[in-house]
Amino acid sequence: MTRLFFAIDLPQAHKNQLELLQRQCPFAGRPVSPHNFHITLLFLGELPDNQLGDILDAIEVPVIKPFEIKLKQFAYYPKAEVGCLEVAPNEQLIELHQHIRKNLKQAGIHIKLPNKPFRPHITLYRDATVQSDISHSVDFQLKVDHFCLMESQFNQKGVYYEVIEEWPTYEPTIKEQFFGIKD
Repeated sequence: MTRLFFAIDLPQAHKNQLELLQRQCPFAGRPVSPHNFHITLLFLGELPDNQLGDILDAIEVPVIKPFEIKLKQFAYYPKAEVGCLEVAPNEQLIELHQHIRKNLKQAGIHIKLPNKPFRPHITLYRDATVQSDISHSVDFQLKVDHFCLMESQFNQKGVYYEVIEEWPTYEPTIKEQFFGIKD
């Protein structure tokens, strides 16, 4: 069995910045390792190892040009006891989430999906409690130009997220490649 999810893995420079923000945030609890900072697009859960190839084959490059997302504020999810940074509403991010779901469904891959709405965020603390005011906003932006399938692995230090495969959000046309058009 393999524990899988689709995500936006963050560049190391952003993980380093978020680690500094994590140290100053209004939460206490079990800090997430900066290596594991990501934005989950779709959690698949525990799946048989032999299903991995079908999942990889099912995903097509979407037609979503690279886009910017903004982290808007700290948030606390009491049921999950998670302290995080929420992503500001973003049409392209929702479109990417729906693209993955559609690709899996068209390939006949049936995964039990949660009944909760898509709430993109970056988890900073697990088993979290709120220590101070979380209502102030955060000014943090990042560019999304790819997404990936990640595996949740366990080792002596705890949970470790490993990228299995990566896809661009957009494949430029021949004309765009020829003229060097990027966005």
